[in-house]
Amino acid sequence: MATHLDDIVAAKRAAWSGPAAADAAARGRRTPAVPGRFAAALGGPDISVIAEIKPKSPSKGQLLDPALAVPTARSYIAGGASAISVLADTPYFGGSPELVRTVAEHPDVTVPVMFKDFLVDVRQVTLAHDSGADGILIIARAVDDALLTDLVRTAHGLGLDALVETFTQDEVDRALTAGARIVGINNRDLQTFSVDLDNSARLRRDIPRGVLTVSESGLSGRPDIERIAAHGFDAALIGESLLSNPDPAAQLRSYTGVQILEVAS
Repeated sequence: MATHLDDIVAAKRAAWSGPAAADAAARGRRTPAVPGRFAAALGGPDISVIAEIKPKSPSKGQLLDPALAVPTARSYIAGGASAISVLADTPYFGGSPELVRTVAEHPDVTVPVMFKDFLVDVRQVTLAHDSGADGILIIARAVDDALLTDLVRTAHGLGLDALVETFTQDEVDRALTAGARIVGINNRDLQTFSVDLDNSARLRRDIPRGVLTVSESGLSGRPDIERIAAHGFDAALIGESLLSNPDPAAQLRSYTGVQILEVAS
């Protein structure tokens, strides 16, 4: 049975199937990419938060007016976010490459920005770069091994960091084989949409030291942050719980000082 992810990926492949799609990446970025900037923001002794700007979702509907993206980013930064993820997909999530650019190039946005889309073509990596992003997200299950490797290598070649999102042990192995330096583990099953925070703990054990790790989805309070920090995660990607909070800066401040524990690997 087809899932939301299957539908989105199919639509994205269709959109990028023709040569005209390359024109989307024609405009250059304002300043050169600084290699490793996104990864460096996640490398402290305390757990880092990648705070997400997501205008809407297929399951929750409208979450944020895109016109409020920069004020929301300011609030995130005031609360201590280490990086900001901005949705670049328009049909399903209400974002766009232009929204990424608006956030990334604003003088008040002093933290790295991640271009979050459903990557199915290496030209999208160039688009992310030209949109001013410091990093990209790649969903491992959306691509085959060859394309996964090409996407990671293209990102690194352009000075971008690549966060490779996984959900199973096989996907973690594929991400590492492709050269991922940042591995994300999604706690949400993209088929059933159920959330299992233990998924992060199980898969984290086999990721070697030197590879940054990010726990994604289903994280909403300090106990969740303390839980993943205890399993050695470097960062958490948090979106909907912040967007639904009238004071996201205060929520983010409640996560500060959660120390990452060493894990055997």
